[in-house]
Amino acid sequence: MPAKNNLSPVLKKVDLMIAEINHLRSAGPHFRIVHRFRMPGSDCLPGEEIFACLFLNRGCEYQLRISLAQRIIFDYCAKHSRLAQSARQIELGIRADDFYKLHANNANGQAVLTRKIPRSSIKVHVKRLHRALGLVFREAGVNIDPRHVLIVQDTAGNEVGFRLRGTFDWTHIDLNARDCQPLWGGRERSNFGTSRSAE
Repeated sequence: MPAKNNLSPVLKKVDLMIAEINHLRSAGPHFRIVHRFRMPGSDCLPGEEIFACLFLNRGCEYQLRISLAQRIIFDYCAKHSRLAQSARQIELGIRADDFYKLHANNANGQAVLTRKIPRSSIKVHVKRLHRALGLVFREAGVNIDPRHVLIVQDTAGNEVGFRLRGTFDWTHIDLNARDCQPLWGGRERSNFGTSRSAE
């Protein structure tokens, strides 16, 4: 009986690790997308900036080191994560959405900080996102293949579909908040409120 009691904490940790692995396999990794320059009282409206994309693991946040164009693609694919889309569909979806057309317009009301993302560049951005995901998973110490998160799917035709697999939530920072500093440190705990989520 005493030997079993001595092993109890170890068995609990092993059970927890198995549960975490099973959750990652079934639901995919969890990401937080931070929008800043929100007008107080609003939620996810044109004029906000996609400030950062973070991988969450065991209470820590790990920032994906990605460019503005890649943050836009990641945000768009997270919002539409249930369905695979072709490069052309992603291009058209981003072009048609006022959120991306007026990206970061709230910062000064004049210049818009956005990128035109032609379909010919989507495959290049996907490769770079795979690399960034691989780096952040390695930093977090988890064994996840980035190609199983940002999935490239063959179709019956000559196109391929792209789908982001995981769970997502969005955090918003008001335009007048002081907490608008870069999050490059990794392993940061968030002090922002989560406003909505998608699976």
